[in-house]
Amino acid sequence: MRKTFHKILIANRGEIAVRIIRTAHRLGIKTVAVYAADDAQSLHVQLAGEAFLLPGSVLAETYLNQEKLIELAVQCGAEAIHPGYGFLSENAAFAHRVEEAGLAFIGATPAQIRLMGEKTQAINFVKNMGVPVIPGAHGAVNDIIRELVSLPFPLLVKASAGGGGKGMQIIEKADDLPLALQRAQRQASKYFGNSELFVEKYLPHARHIEVQLVGDGMGDAVHLFERECSIQRRYQKLIEEAPAASVSAGLKRQLYEYALRIAKAVNYRGAGTIEFLVDEHENCYFLEMNTRLQVEHPVTEAITGLDLVEWQLEIAAGNGLPLLQEQITQTGHALEVRICAEDPEHHFVPSSGNVLALQVPEQVRWDSFLVDKMAISPAYDSLLGKLIVHAPSRAEALAAMENSLSLLLIGGIKTNQSFLWSVVRSEAFRNNSIHTRFLEDQLLSILNEMEDHKKLVPVDVLLGAYVLHHFYRPDLHADRWGHAGYWRILPSFCIENDDKIYKLTFQKRNNCYLLKFENEPVVLSDVLFSNNQLAWKRNGEAQLVFVVDAPGATLVQCGTCQFELKSRHVPDQIKLKRQTGDKNGEAQSQIFADLFGKVIDVLVVPGDRLTKGQNLLVIESMKTEFTIQSPVDAVVKTVHVSKGNIVQDKEILVDLES
Repeated sequence: MRKTFHKILIANRGEIAVRIIRTAHRLGIKTVAVYAADDAQSLHVQLAGEAFLLPGSVLAETYLNQEKLIELAVQCGAEAIHPGYGFLSENAAFAHRVEEAGLAFIGATPAQIRLMGEKTQAINFVKNMGVPVIPGAHGAVNDIIRELVSLPFPLLVKASAGGGGKGMQIIEKADDLPLALQRAQRQASKYFGNSELFVEKYLPHARHIEVQLVGDGMGDAVHLFERECSIQRRYQKLIEEAPAASVSAGLKRQLYEYALRIAKAVNYRGAGTIEFLVDEHENCYFLEMNTRLQVEHPVTEAITGLDLVEWQLEIAAGNGLPLLQEQITQTGHALEVRICAEDPEHHFVPSSGNVLALQVPEQVRWDSFLVDKMAISPAYDSLLGKLIVHAPSRAEALAAMENSLSLLLIGGIKTNQSFLWSVVRSEAFRNNSIHTRFLEDQLLSILNEMEDHKKLVPVDVLLGAYVLHHFYRPDLHADRWGHAGYWRILPSFCIENDDKIYKLTFQKRNNCYLLKFENEPVVLSDVLFSNNQLAWKRNGEAQLVFVVDAPGATLVQCGTCQFELKSRHVPDQIKLKRQTGDKNGEAQSQIFADLFGKVIDVLVVPGDRLTKGQNLLVIESMKTEFTIQSPVDAVVKTVHVSKGNIVQDKEILVDLES
């Protein structure tokens, strides 16, 4: 008789919690969500049948509070805990405590997590099974330095117990090794509670190919084909696709065989992934095993038509594998891009703030926790959502993704949306000439493509959208007449965009509008307002933009490019100009934070003499470390922050003087 859970607790947040809740509800399983105070607006809290606040201000008190999570599960009558991915999903001690409490852990067994979660141990295990591995050294910093004499540079440093790119660095020469090991050790200890490191030969042009598998915990396992995950930045995957169009059918069969060999050897239970690196000659090397669901699992679901969360629930309930290997098929090609809260135009610094508007294209899959008007906390990673498309071929999937990215609106938060659009459009990506250093090698050309794309947006489109939105919307509030009613008599405007002032006239003519800018008339006809979307014909050609009201400005998105416009015609955009000058004639500089985050190290004190580029302090934001450097040769006058401080965007950090 088939068994099922009646209620489960999701020990996670964000888009994966939403993902699990939706499958559970489809199967008639009740769900319990947990949330920290800064996640109270999240979609996963709204969708769950029950939701409990986790008191506290740090992760150890909230999402990593094992005792509290298990206590809540028992109290509310849940029979199982789904850990999602990240957080406690690969914590063997947590899995053990869940099972000790009489609950089912929806994932691998504690022993499997322990075996495969520690990189050195996992590598030795698979090596003894005949699976190829990359040469390397492991242990404490001093032990590694002694062992490295036999390894050629470049080298890759990473946390032995970690994942997700935390602590990972490429070392090109021996002089850089001590500092890199120190940083990696600090991050390893902080994120994984284990300071041991692993250093291996670095393969600069390898592809990252992974095999999705599912085991029944009784010795049987199946694979669900492979994924290509080579497009990465800072060791975090940004674009994934399935199947991998870059490797031969023969190599794929070899990877499946290796993956299943490992899974069956440990009687693997649940969904897991074996990750490999493949060099230019199709030599493959075991990288690691993730004993959990992967962020990129939707592309596998798209090509197989299967629900991996449903499979996890079935296996955890004791029902075994839903299908045999020969019953699992694949169709078409799927692409996933990760929309992250970061600003590519300013060195990818994390972005926080409020979601002022949200609009998702139709006929695509959107996995996200976002809702209108919610605040984005800097306390978690930068992932806002995942856009997934599926089509009969890779070329068609690329076209669908390009179009979908142009129709996605997340107003109020800086994202990598335009960056991803430029990657997807790049010739090298379309030709599948990709590897794990693709974004590093192509970064300048991609950023230039972004800039060129933005310059191609006609200024009159932005100006027309601004005027239509503020003065011709059918749902204009009555009080706007009082502030700006004069425009019907004197239809001329001065609008600021990118620090430039543009003068134009705008008049209604029968059923259309006439915009004159730089003596060039533009006819706007068939204007249609729909929420934040604004469509019209520009001299007969279709035009579509998004318009969002933001504090002190108006956001206009054309394609994937966002612009901030303002004018003195809109009351809350009027700003008084202020003058500043040097104090006592001395040249002074103030270093401001350009992101929200936590100060994790201060490297200078007042009186220090600095050279341009010298490190001042380290700030962590959205699980990424950023080193703030001196822009000039100077002397430190005042340090306004100390280790452990939470800093806000534009907060003064250090005063310098020459």
